[in-house]
Amino acid sequence: MINKQYILGALTALLFASCSNDEKVVFINADDNGAPVNPTPVLTLKEKAKFKIGAAVKMKDLQGEPNLKNAVLKHYSQITAEYEMKMASIWTSETAYNYTAGDYLVNFAKDNNLQVHGHTLVWYDSFPQWFKNAKYDSIAFEAKVKIYITDVVGHYKGKVKSWDVVNEVFADGGALRNETVINPLFKDPIGFYGRCFRYAKAADPDAKLFYNDYSVVIDAGKRTAIKKMVTRFKANGVPIDGVGDQFHYATDTNRQTMKTGFTDLASTGLLIHISELDIKVNTGKSDSYVFNDAEAQKQSETYKYITTMYEELPQNQKFAISTWGVTDKYTWLTSFWHSKEYPLLLDADYNKKPAYQGFLDGLK
Repeated sequence: MINKQYILGALTALLFASCSNDEKVVFINADDNGAPVNPTPVLTLKEKAKFKIGAAVKMKDLQGEPNLKNAVLKHYSQITAEYEMKMASIWTSETAYNYTAGDYLVNFAKDNNLQVHGHTLVWYDSFPQWFKNAKYDSIAFEAKVKIYITDVVGHYKGKVKSWDVVNEVFADGGALRNETVINPLFKDPIGFYGRCFRYAKAADPDAKLFYNDYSVVIDAGKRTAIKKMVTRFKANGVPIDGVGDQFHYATDTNRQTMKTGFTDLASTGLLIHISELDIKVNTGKSDSYVFNDAEAQKQSETYKYITTMYEELPQNQKFAISTWGVTDKYTWLTSFWHSKEYPLLLDADYNKKPAYQGFLDGLK
């Protein structure tokens, strides 16, 4: 009987002997019957998902770090300005706007076939200091805000496909947030927010308009307040298209609570945006924390649970899942939460973490 291994070895040796140093020997994987085996292509997030995969980015990082730029282009189909489209960044004085950074991101997106989600038009924590110092009454305040929304949305008409019109109105538990900018001026703050949606719609009728907040699916009181606002908006013809939950959650966030709340939020029938996703692992804020394989696997399973849950939405309610950042090298949580935090899909060297595979596995 002929020894197949002997023949294969001899042929291999012959191939090497007959090749010059400039030639390459190409081996083709084969099964036991000699048929070529084609490896399954590895899809990126944006290639597998049937909805947009977004990331929050900053102009200076895109400009200064080629690895970050390349990671965005490889894995994502949508971007959100991390802070460049917030009011305090754009509205430099009563009569002046600074669009430089926002325009850079919009042009970057256009050049690379990405969509842009605008964040955010009205947020109590992003009114510029000059505006707050002016101490407008409610009529002047709203008139100025209307002009701002009209100008900014108009400036980006057709370029920014969607906006967080209003951000973080409700406190934990569902009461109106006890902030000092908007609430003290208006007898009916919710009515004011509804008018902001109308101003945005008038400026760009084709843009999708969202309300955005955090802890929506795990805080029943806040979610009830948001649903009540949505119901009121719908009854009054306010043009709201979707709701974003930021999803700044953790590996120890109760999954059943998350799932129950997510199903409840989806009952609005609106588009649902997981808008600022990151998953904390150093849940105890420990100085001695080590992000080891076991911790990475817990994070991966959490990401998979979230994307699987999102895929259970009706297709017409799936808007996007957006991570709040691209790499653990640049995450707000290392300053806001703890220096030893690793919440995103790529590590500090832009390698895929198990979290990336978990996210990918949850997609249909």
